[in-house]
Amino acid sequence: MNETTINLSDLPDEILHNIVVYTAEFPSYVGPCICDQLRPLSKKWKGDLDIGRSNLWSLATGNLSLDYWPSSGGGTLSSGDIDNAVVLQESATKRPKNTTTRRSARIQPASPLEKYKHAYNLLMSRTETALLELTEHVHSSKKPLSFSIMKKILKEFSPIAINRRVRTGGTFLVEVCRSRHVQESVILKCVKLLIEEHGANPNVPSAEVGQGLAACTTLTLGKRSAASSEVTCYTSSQGRELYAIVIAAARAMPSVVKYLLSCRNIDPTLKGSSRFRLFSNPRKSVKGVDLSALEFAMKMREEEIENGISVADLKGLDKVISLLKKAVR
Repeated sequence: MNETTINLSDLPDEILHNIVVYTAEFPSYVGPCICDQLRPLSKKWKGDLDIGRSNLWSLATGNLSLDYWPSSGGGTLSSGDIDNAVVLQESATKRPKNTTTRRSARIQPASPLEKYKHAYNLLMSRTETALLELTEHVHSSKKPLSFSIMKKILKEFSPIAINRRVRTGGTFLVEVCRSRHVQESVILKCVKLLIEEHGANPNVPSAEVGQGLAACTTLTLGKRSAASSEVTCYTSSQGRELYAIVIAAARAMPSVVKYLLSCRNIDPTLKGSSRFRLFSNPRKSVKGVDLSALEFAMKMREEEIENGISVADLKGLDKVISLLKKAVR
C-alpha cells in the first residue's frame, strides 16, 4: 500500500480553521492562534498568511462575532452571530468618509491579514469602551448599575469580546460583581444575563492592580519592535488574578455564589487577590493574596467579628461559607 504524505500547508482553509478552532480557548483567540502557531513554521507559512489565505482570515473574522463557543459545537454561528460577523467584516473594509479616493502607486490594497487586524482591533476597542461605561455605573451612587443599563450596554456595543481582559485588566463578569450602591438581586440578574445569554465564563479572571503587580494588557496585533518587519498577533494580560466567585464570597452575596457554583465547569478552588472593605467598619479593609473564595470568606468573617459585626449581619457570610464548604468537599 502506497502512503501519501499531505503537508499542512496543502490543507484547505476550512480544515485549517477547524484545527485552530479546536485549540483556541475562545473564538476571539482564533486569529492570534493562527499567528502564534502557523506563522513561525516556515517562510512559506509567513508569506501565505501575510498576503494570502483570504478565506482563512475571513473565517477568523467571523469568529469575532461572539466570544464563546455555541453549544452546538464546531464553531457554527447562529443567524444573529452571522450578522455580527458581517458588521465586523464591513467595518474592516469600509473607507472613512473624509478620506480621498486619489490613487497612488505606493498604496497597496489591504491584505486579508490587515483586514482581520482592523476588525480585531475594532472589536477590542469596542469591548474596552463598553467596559469603561459599565465601570462608571458600577461605582456610581447617582446612576448605579441596573439590569436595564446592563442590557443597554451589551446591545449598544455588540459584538464584544465578553471573556477578554481590557488594558486595565477588567472583565465584564468581575466588574458586575464589584457593583456598589445596588441590591444583591440586581447583581445576580446581571451575572445571569452575562453567563446565560452572552457566554461569560466565570473561570476567566481579571488582572488586579495594586497588589504588587500592575496590570498590563496588549489587545492589538502589531510589530514585535519598531525596527522589526515581523507582524505578530498577540494578546497578554498581567496582574494578580481575581475571579467573580471570590468577589461574591468576600462581599457576602450568597445568591450570587450559589448561582456561580451551579454553572458548568466552575472551579470553586480558584485563588484570587484583592482588598475588600469590612461591612462592620468601612474605614478598614481586608487584603488577601492567592486565596480561594472559601478562604477569603472565612478571613472576612474573622475580621468582621473582631470589628463587632452583629449576628444578623453575619448571616450572609455564614451562608456563603456553608455553600462553599459543600462545593469543595
